[in-house]
Amino acid sequence: IAFKNFNKSIKINDISFAYPNNKAVINNLSLQIKKGQMIAIVGESGTGKSTLIDVIMGFNDPTSGDILIDDTPLKKYDINSYREKIGYVPQGGDLFNASITQNIKWANEKATNEQIQHVCKEAYADSFIKSFPYSYETLVGDRGVRLSGGQLQRIALARALIREPEILILDEATSSLDSKSEKNIQEALNTIARKTTIIVIAHRLSTVKDADLILVLDHGNVVEQGTHSELLSEGGTYARLVSKQIVGLAERKRQ
Repeated sequence: IAFKNFNKSIKINDISFAYPNNKAVINNLSLQIKKGQMIAIVGESGTGKSTLIDVIMGFNDPTSGDILIDDTPLKKYDINSYREKIGYVPQGGDLFNASITQNIKWANEKATNEQIQHVCKEAYADSFIKSFPYSYETLVGDRGVRLSGGQLQRIALARALIREPEILILDEATSSLDSKSEKNIQEALNTIARKTTIIVIAHRLSTVKDADLILVLDHGNVVEQGTHSELLSEGGTYARLVSKQIVGLAERKRQ
């Protein structure tokens, strides 16, 4: 089936996944991602966050269980048409040694200059781009070396948005940014929210406090879920992770 959009939800039903000759990374995991929601997936390193995203994007098939898009199994869709409706922003952005316009058009060759400027405004990138002498024709260098980390990530976000994605995935996209750049990405996500379904993998929990639902993974299992305030009040794994990050930030400031 050619994938065009979904209307209700993505359901992950009791999936498990293991790499060959290894123990399971995901264990009988179930969750529902409703259309228009911003979902955050958090947890310590090695808990299965990125593996879960690879399964959702169809790069790995579950060992058992199903992913349903509006009750239709993902495996029944043409996988290329499905991925064309996914916007993906990795850690580090990974831009090409070309102009800003060319980097964004890589995701949608038919995009007009007006469309490119529109998504750059949504990604809080238009103003700094226009401050460059060559504006949108500025060469970014190999892997975007001529840009700051925050600038690079906002252009990477604009590149994902030019696809008009049904699902936008941010995979640790703010982990290496300073607090100001992280805030810009947060503001961009708040602008985009409700227009598309957003899945955020984050180690820095300040990025996900506005999410509609936060899922806490531990050894491939969802051990907690709720909003930021709900999970803090429970005093469990999420609250412990937040406390650890606050203490670590305070220590770095003292140094």
